[in-house]
Amino acid sequence: MRSADNQTLKIISSIILVQGGILLYWFMTTPNFFGALGFTTLSNIGFYAWGGAALVVISYVWGAASISNVRQHMFKFNKLKYLALVGALISGIFEEILFRKMLMDYLQTEGFSDFLQIIISGLAFGIAHLVWGGKALSAAINATFYTFFLGSGLALIYIMSDRNLALCIIAHTIVTGLIEPGLIKSAVLNKLGYLKERT
Repeated sequence: MRSADNQTLKIISSIILVQGGILLYWFMTTPNFFGALGFTTLSNIGFYAWGGAALVVISYVWGAASISNVRQHMFKFNKLKYLALVGALISGIFEEILFRKMLMDYLQTEGFSDFLQIIISGLAFGIAHLVWGGKALSAAINATFYTFFLGSGLALIYIMSDRNLALCIIAHTIVTGLIEPGLIKSAVLNKLGYLKERT
């Protein structure tokens, strides 16, 4: 079990280093970085967008809580959890910039409908999480299937909030902060089966 914790620690540390490095570059090269993400206009977001974000967070976390390691680590505050919380913040910002702001705004300029932007963003987000499969096809399918729905939900929030990325970042960070490090640990232990936990 200790080796699984160590592997999980290394994976989270790698995510922080890679995504954090790119995020630092974006921060240094983007004028008014946090304003561009929508944090200065959060008060303009309507009730339905906030409600949609809450629904996405609750639904996804409730589903992920069916995995024993997620439940075990959800409120277990230790070195692994603290690192996971840092990773949640970094990946919440990085992945929302990449899969919502960059991808969806590009698709919008190319004339794609809101519906297609949501589907493509969700698919891209899901495919990017194939990596959690490791050596197990079942885990890769599991990760891709569920993160497609999370990505699509976050994409819908992006549209509902009039493309205010801050709300997506908040929702994404809360989800990741709650389900990690348990989800990564389950992948390390090869406990993710087809749409359910492998026993």
